[in-house]
Amino acid sequence: MVKRILVVGGLFVTVLALKDVGAQNQPAQYVVSADAVKFTPLDPKDPGGANISVVKGDLQGKGPITLFLRLPKGAAPMHTHTASYHGVLVRGQAKHWPAGADAKAQTLEPGSHWYQPGKALHGDECLANQCLLYLEFDGPYDFVPVVK
Repeated sequence: MVKRILVVGGLFVTVLALKDVGAQNQPAQYVVSADAVKFTPLDPKDPGGANISVVKGDLQGKGPITLFLRLPKGAAPMHTHTASYHGVLVRGQAKHWPAGADAKAQTLEPGSHWYQPGKALHGDECLANQCLLYLEFDGPYDFVPVVK
């Protein structure tokens, strides 16, 4: 009986210790207003190009990663990403289409969203002066343009 109490007591202490470790890994509650979000150019040589703000994860890490992507007006080259992702248009007007469907791409308004499988060829275009996207990648963030 004493042995059973010690085992149960040991398990209880282990559970409490693991609970504390998990709590230490969780971020404190925080709020960031839209005007306080800090963006960094994806290409330091082109600060007027695509800019990024990491919400969760590490841009140089293995993923997953959640980020804001701010784009200037214009089309991106056809490209892929290694990881699958969900995208939400937050501001602006844009188009997003799978390879071969650019003529059918509809104009997207804020609140529009899509799912893009990893390694699937697709295109994007910002139709406004600036577009803001919210992206959640299942793995690392990358951009692999298709060279013709």
